Amino acid sequence: MLPDLIAFQRQFVAAIDRPATGPLAVYRNTVIHGAVEALRSNYPVVEQIVGEEMFEAIAVEYSTAHPPKSPVLALYGDEFADWISEQPWIADLSYLTDVARVERLHVESLMAADEEPLVAAGNLELSCLRLNLHPAVRFNWLQTPAMSIWLAHQRPLPSTIEPEWKPEGALFARPSPFEMHTPRIGAAAHRILFGIRLGEHVGQSLAAAARLYPDENGEAIFVSLLNLGVFAQPLPGRN
Repeated sequence: MLPDLIAFQRQFVAAIDRPATGPLAVYRNTVIHGAVEALRSNYPVVEQIVGEEMFEAIAVEYSTAHPPKSPVLALYGDEFADWISEQPWIADLSYLTDVARVERLHVESLMAADEEPLVAAGNLELSCLRLNLHPAVRFNWLQTPAMSIWLAHQRPLPSTIEPEWKPEGALFARPSPFEMHTPRIGAAAHRILFGIRLGEHVGQSLAAAARLYPDENGEAIFVSLLNLGVFAQPLPGRN
């Protein structure tokens, strides 16, 4: 390696470790600004909850610790929820981490690939099949009513948010490019989706949900999920 190149690389590494000045400061500030605006777009409910000024400070701190790894910022902030959970001020906003997780599900669903969903058919026997989830489906089980809080913030007019404080599930399904479903789901629906994601046959997932949550109608829940377009159309010959 040429001596001049080695010297340049050492100087560059040293410059990164020092406070940015001159053109490097302009570049770094531009990157941080873009990252902050990407977080603002991807986590609007978090911003509404904490307020614009606090969100700006949070976003700058996060972006400094986790600078973008790609010039494409549409999916920036994948570690944001986990980072929030480690902050000392989170004790006063215990549900905020889960709200950020919900917003991440929403962004990932919006940006996921399109695919033909499985359409319900009266004569189609599905219990013995292994289905795939539609690529735009995202779901999670949350220990706070974060999905209810997120849904309340989607209303056009502000109102008092008084969710029932208990765990709940979040589901985002986008069966077609311009159709998005965002329901809360119960424990049985989450178990069915989780089992199918693991590769269980439909019948196995329904049986597990019935055993764990006998008060919920697993078959009716499965039909509802099917109607939401959460499953991908099976390939010919797949079972």
